[in-house]
Amino acid sequence: MLQRLRPISSVFRPNTPAGVKVCPSLIKRSYHSTDHIGSNKIVNDKDHIESKILTRATTYIPQYGFSALAISKAITDLGYPQSLTSIFTSNNPLNHSLPYQLMLHWLKLKRQELDTFAQTQYQPFAGNGTSEFAQLTQEQRLERLINERLSYNIPIMSHLSLGLAMLVTPYNVPSALEELLALGDDFAYYSGDQSNDFAWYTKRASMCAIYVKSELYMLGDTTQGYEMTKQFVRDKVEEYEKAGQMWVDMEQWVGFNAISLINLIKSQVARG
Repeated sequence: MLQRLRPISSVFRPNTPAGVKVCPSLIKRSYHSTDHIGSNKIVNDKDHIESKILTRATTYIPQYGFSALAISKAITDLGYPQSLTSIFTSNNPLNHSLPYQLMLHWLKLKRQELDTFAQTQYQPFAGNGTSEFAQLTQEQRLERLINERLSYNIPIMSHLSLGLAMLVTPYNVPSALEELLALGDDFAYYSGDQSNDFAWYTKRASMCAIYVKSELYMLGDTTQGYEMTKQFVRDKVEEYEKAGQMWVDMEQWVGFNAISLINLIKSQVARG
């Protein structure tokens, strides 16, 4: 099991000798994770009909959840025949279900939305050479980014638990973990992390852990505006800040925590 969870290099491909990504407020971005190559376009609706349909289907998630019905509604909206559903099985070598394909696509859309948000935050205000976001500490930026991503869950909160349950189904874990690690890479890049070597991996995995735990906490948060979740995020980011350079054994740390996160999600969604 550890061997299946270790190939993080398939998600993170550094172009610099040490694999370092530098805060965009300092220099032009010279590193891209796999899904950020070129235009940073994570979801391509223009050239892929499956993507176009799934993007439309996400508008039905609040009503129908992560379901084949949401995809069927999208196909109708776009004027395609229902027989087009077959493209999701014929072009699906891993045999992922329609609901899971929709869930994974939704995650990519939300990551793209976060990417757009972060780039906007770094744009300087009129007459000011530096944006307010760029002047924050790394931990403050990380906290804001995590809370922003969590806010995208609010419209589909009643269906989120089922969506997370699909992610930890054994045959879905590799693609789900890859997407989670890509999100961790975004958190690290836009928060301004400049670590390298083992710390480059362990810090990103740690950010993933903060996000997953916060998302699970959010499922049970009934406070207005999810204020308790925001406090939870703040506490976890402070713990992360205090940890500093404690992580040195990348393989053991990442392997253990990847499995721990999966088991944590399983235990939480099982409780309902």
